Amino acid sequence: MLAPQDFTVVDGIPVTSVARTLLDLAGVLRPGDLEVAVDRAERAGLFDLTGVVDVLARAKGRKGARVLKGVLAAYETSMQHEGLERHFKTLLAQDPGIPTPCFNALVEGESRTNEVDAFWECERLAAQLDGFEFHRTRRDREKDAASDADLELAGYRVVRLTWDDVHANGARTLRRLRLAIGVP
Repeated sequence: MLAPQDFTVVDGIPVTSVARTLLDLAGVLRPGDLEVAVDRAERAGLFDLTGVVDVLARAKGRKGARVLKGVLAAYETSMQHEGLERHFKTLLAQDPGIPTPCFNALVEGESRTNEVDAFWECERLAAQLDGFEFHRTRRDREKDAASDADLELAGYRVVRLTWDDVHANGARTLRRLRLAIGVP
């Protein structure tokens, strides 16, 4: 039995909500395929995190609920660019040998102005934090590559850092930055 919030009527036809559809799909799809469905719903502007959480709260042992919770946990974690930037700042503070960069700087490249997540002007180094939300599609990657090329042609070096670089591999990332900046 569907709860009232699990469906709507479109052009006179009752249809399930996206959240309920994702729960139903979770019962029959592999986790990777479910991730694609969540991604497509988000790209279409139809994904409602609150709705999915609500559907899961009412799922009570329904087939696929655990799989959808797992996909949702990975989705929520990887989307937090602000959290990534905050953790990056905390990571940098652990190494007093690395000068403090300018954050969210506008840097003139060869042919355009580029927004850079962290910028060391004297060292001519830009660090870009590649959180999932803004760096996951083919178009996003093409824009990133064009920005990197524009900065490199203007004489800057660009380091791209992922969630794992900042969280799981922090010591390695600090070593990479020290090397790029020229700090012994």
